[in-house]
Amino acid sequence: MDACFAHDGHGAVGGIKTADNQWDMAGHRQRLIPVCEKALGLFAQLYDDPGTPARQARLPALHSQQLQSVLEKFAAAPKRLGDLSVDVIYATQHWNETIAQQDRTIRRDTSFPADAKELVLSGPHFYVGSPLYKTPRAACTEKGHYDCLDLTTLPEDYLPRTNYRPEVSASEYRDRTTRVPWGEKKPVTEFYRIASRGMLSQAGERTYISSLIPKGAGHINGVQSTVFSNTELLLSTLAFGSSLVAGFFIKSTGRGNLHYTWESFPLITASALITLRTLALNCLTTHYADLWSECWDDAFRNQRWAKQDPRLPNSFFSTLTPTWQRDCALRTDYARRQALVEIDVLVAQALKLTIDELITIYRVQFPVMQQYERDTWYDKHGRIVFTASKGLTGVGFPRKGSGRGTNKTTGWEDIQAMTPGSGSGTILDDTLPGGPVQRTITYEAPWTRCDRVEDYRVVWGVFEQSR
Repeated sequence: MDACFAHDGHGAVGGIKTADNQWDMAGHRQRLIPVCEKALGLFAQLYDDPGTPARQARLPALHSQQLQSVLEKFAAAPKRLGDLSVDVIYATQHWNETIAQQDRTIRRDTSFPADAKELVLSGPHFYVGSPLYKTPRAACTEKGHYDCLDLTTLPEDYLPRTNYRPEVSASEYRDRTTRVPWGEKKPVTEFYRIASRGMLSQAGERTYISSLIPKGAGHINGVQSTVFSNTELLLSTLAFGSSLVAGFFIKSTGRGNLHYTWESFPLITASALITLRTLALNCLTTHYADLWSECWDDAFRNQRWAKQDPRLPNSFFSTLTPTWQRDCALRTDYARRQALVEIDVLVAQALKLTIDELITIYRVQFPVMQQYERDTWYDKHGRIVFTASKGLTGVGFPRKGSGRGTNKTTGWEDIQAMTPGSGSGTILDDTLPGGPVQRTITYEAPWTRCDRVEDYRVVWGVFEQSR
């Protein structure tokens, strides 16, 4: 603290951890956050029930003055989600995992569903901007018994295994399903919904984890889903929730449970740039075809990536079609990461943040994400060949002798220096119906990493010019 008072205020403020994953104890003037009654009023406005006096406000978990200025821009938004009536937005936990089994609405049965109406989602099924992240293993008895999905090989109508199945008839199951409070009061399962994990990992790579789930699917109470009566509002909220800005806000609450903290999310206008990237990340199968067609805009074909890289061909945009087909979705690891980077920038610009504020959010509040970015390598075609990410178990080559990933005998260290060349690994893939199959994956060098801060600067400049 003495070093913070002695600091001259120049230079980048440190984050929670250093590049070598140690606590960052360096002093910086920006680490000192003055909290007066005005600041307390801001905190009460964003984190507490309406009408909470300033001096009874909850204190957020902030680590620099710049982050407080970001909160001021949140508060300056004309409208937030919590301002909307129940005739527009409705949230539900759907099936309580214990009660729904007791009253025989659902039963434990890990298997592939025949259609989306038999799918009951759990938290590990999805990730940020990805409805198809993992599938339970055939024998799923522990929280880690999930395998990552390869989006480049999944069938167009793919559904992951579900740990729960309906135990009543289809008509009874529909009758027991929660209904929206507007219009004909249809079951929530007749809408596309934003699903969010209910438990928040403050120390994880991402704290707020949400994606779009298809019509028909249910979920247990480890997931909270939100229904919107308006598709445009659904997509703008989905895009905002996929951004690092939303993740920062949830991290700043310090909470371990989501509850209704998302009600303070500001409403942003979803431009065609935001809408397309959000759709391309989430519309991975035929189960999203209706939404794709409804949101189609001929201007989608005229868009371009904000970064020049052979792994980001602009032909992705020019060959899009009004009717959904598998190439309407982003499937490579590299392209999906780039879409999320561009959403981060577009959301930050919509909120009138500065590029420095966005970079500060990343550098200060997301140490695990930085750690993974520093040690995630992509091949020539945009596939992850190695990653330190603990969530992407089995993706790419493992470290030598770890016994994880594509090959138990060949490790990342064996091929890391390869350029050019290729490396192949064989996996036993049990993520598809029909039983496990051996699959050989070939990675082509050179291997490269990404620099998120540099990417933010490049993307910001491109979008700033086009505004």
